[in-house]
Amino acid sequence: MWFTGRGQIETQIEGEKNMTKKMLLIAVVAVLSRGLASAQSAETLEATYLDKGYYPTGLNIGTARTAVGPVVTVDCPGTSGTCTIQADQFIQVGDGSTSGQLFTVGFYLDGVADGDEQIVGSIPLSGTYMVGATSESQTGVAVGTHTVQIYIYAREQTGSVYNYNTNFRVYKP
Repeated sequence: MWFTGRGQIETQIEGEKNMTKKMLLIAVVAVLSRGLASAQSAETLEATYLDKGYYPTGLNIGTARTAVGPVVTVDCPGTSGTCTIQADQFIQVGDGSTSGQLFTVGFYLDGVADGDEQIVGSIPLSGTYMVGATSESQTGVAVGTHTVQIYIYAREQTGSVYNYNTNFRVYKP
């Protein structure tokens, strides 16, 4: 291409910059939509396991993980592939030793903490209660029998668990 003056060169460079920006934007959108599509893949519910309980005098919790309720056995069916195990957790806490202390809820898979535990809320002071809820999942779980159990811990001080209800669900891709 032949240019007859400085103005044409600047216009050409500006046009190339705009085209580069547009192509970069299209590439980013394509990558993001591909990532979102894979994160939203359809899975089939295979089984639901319910675990609920009540501690009349409270289950004391501190700054270490404390198991809540019994170990529940779940099954990832089939002879190949993997499963996703999801836990919807509802837990009533109270009797905090200090105001505003946070508590965290997670679940064990085969005795190992999931590492995706979430801060659910603040444990209220003695004589008051609150229910916290969270939903977590672990993907890529091998076919076969597994154990699951929820846990809780206070981030700073102590408190107590009274009621809990967990829905464990097993999905296949």
